[in-house]
Formats: sequence, structure tokens, C-alpha cells
Amino acid sequence: MVIMKGYVLTLALTSLVSWGFGLTENSSAGAVSRLDTTQLSQTLQAQSSNLPRAIAHKILRDASKRSGVPRRELQITQVVSKTFGNPCEFNFGEICTREYNPIEGWKVVVRVRQDSWTYHVDKSGKQIVLDPKVSALQILPKTISYAILTDASNRSGVAIADLTITKATPRTFGNSCVFGFGEVCIQIFDPIEGWEVIVKVKGQFWTYHVNKDGSQIVLDPKVTVIKKN
Repeated sequence: MVIMKGYVLTLALTSLVSWGFGLTENSSAGAVSRLDTTQLSQTLQAQSSNLPRAIAHKILRDASKRSGVPRRELQITQVVSKTFGNPCEFNFGEICTREYNPIEGWKVVVRVRQDSWTYHVDKSGKQIVLDPKVSALQILPKTISYAILTDASNRSGVAIADLTITKATPRTFGNSCVFGFGEVCIQIFDPIEGWEVIVKVKGQFWTYHVNKDGSQIVLDPKVTVIKKN
């Protein structure tokens, strides 16, 4: 009888332990299931914001062209799927109407050396817009910067390494007369897109006008050039 009671007690304890292990296993399975669901959700979310490779290449090509930094040294650090309320919002407008004319696309952040440039791009990749708040000095093409510094060096006799571009402002010059620093110009509108660029030459600041492709570079005639002997 004592042996039978011991057997029953052992059986009961074994069943209890097994039942406890079952709870633990079920609980773990539930946790794994919840983890899988979370991971799946995050994966789907990431996929929904994935930027097509062809569009990514277009954006990097634009950033490289504007900055002069090789594409291999640029990095896309953020991609966010967005529905822009209307074209004004898509184009970084600060004051936009509430008209709802949505554009599906992405907000894309590109790392350019120590700076972060924000782009808006539509789903087709046909519209790619850089935030105009990006410093104009950052987007002045390297080839144009070098051409301006070369001109200033030739005129002043100061080495390029000792010259500094202190400011570059995008400008739409009303016509060739305005572009050429004319003081009295006719009001005909024949715009030239480009930049106004300030170069520090020793203690002076020289103002240049340059067009978009750098084929026309004009120094302000008011600058007094004293060439170093």
C-alpha cells in the first residue's frame, strides 16, 4: 500500500511538471509568433518605402553633378514613402494652398560629405527636386568653382590655394546687360540662369557672375585688380 501511494504521488508530480513545461513551451511559441509578426510588419514597412534602384541612381547622379563629389562617395541615408498634398508641397513650398492634388513618392536624404541633402521624388522618378534650402555654396559645381578661382588667380597673381569662395547665390539675371554688371539696362526680359559668386582675394572681395554651365564668367568691373608682382 505504501509503495502504491508513492507511485501515485510520483505520477502526480510528473504530470504536474509536464503540464508546467507545456505552458512554458506554449508561452515561448506565442512569444516567437509575436516576434515573427513584428518582424514581418517591419519588413513590409521597409519594403513599402523601398526606392527603385534606377531612381536612386538618378538622385545620386544629380547630387554628384551639383556637388562635384563622386557617386561612389555619396550615400542615401534615409528613404520615406510620402504622399505630398500638392505640387507646391512637393516642390518644398513654404506657403502652399490647401488644394489636394496628391503626388505619390518619397522623401530621400543623401549624405554629401558632412552635409545632408533632402530630395523629393515622385513614383515615376521623372520629378526629382532638391530642397532649395541646401546651401548654394554646396551645390556650385566644382568645375565652375575651379574656373572662377583660376580667373581670380590669373588676374591677381595669388595662388588658387590662397583664394576662397565665401558665398555663392543662385540668380536669374534679367538679361545679358544685367548679367554683365550693366548699370543702365533696358527692361527686356531675356533671362540667364546662374550664380553670383564672391571670392576673397587677400583683403578684397571680388564679385563674379557666372551662368549655369560656366561658359560665361564675368568679374564686376568695379573691382580694382592689383596684380601681385
